[in-house]
Amino acid sequence: MSLATLTNAGRAAFALSLSQQPLHIALAQGLPEWEDTEAPLPDTVTMTALTNEMGRRVPNIVGFVVPDEEGGIVISEGLDANGEVRTTRYRMVSEPTPYLYMQVAYDLTDAPSGTIRQMGIFVGSTVREGLPPGQRFFTPDEIEEPGLLLAVEILQPAIPRNPQVRQAVEFVLPV
Repeated sequence: MSLATLTNAGRAAFALSLSQQPLHIALAQGLPEWEDTEAPLPDTVTMTALTNEMGRRVPNIVGFVVPDEEGGIVISEGLDANGEVRTTRYRMVSEPTPYLYMQVAYDLTDAPSGTIRQMGIFVGSTVREGLPPGQRFFTPDEIEEPGLLLAVEILQPAIPRNPQVRQAVEFVLPV
C-alpha cells in the first residue's frame, strides 16, 4: 500500500477547518540573544509554546488567499543572498484555498512595552471565564488552555513595542 497524496482540495479543507477554530496571534519577547544574527536559534518545528509570551489577540480577519503578482497582500519571505527583501503577493478570495490568511492589528494598550522577538499562531486556545465581553487581547494569566502552536516565527530584527504605534501583522499560512 502506498501513501495517499493530499490534494489541493484536501489542503483547502484543512484551511477551512482551521479557519473555524479559535485562533490567536501571540507576541513574545523571546530571548535577547536571538538578536545576534550569528547566534543559533531554537528549533521552531518542535516548539509547543512561545518564550516569554506577552499576550495574544484574536485576528481581525481570517480568510483565504491565492498567490497573485498583482495582489494587494504582500508577505515578506525574508532576505535573499544579496540582502534584498523577498516578497510574495496574494489576493483575497471567498472560497477555501490551501492558503489561510490572518490579519491582526494590536491596540495601543496591547503589551505596550517590551521587544517582540517571536510571534506565533495558536489554534484551540481558551480564555478564563468572567473576562469582559468583546475582549480581544489576552495576557498569559487570562489564558485557560493555550491550545496548539500552529506556526511560529522568530523576528530578526526584533521589533520594539511602542504604545504610540498600532502594529498590524499579516500571515499567510500555506496548509
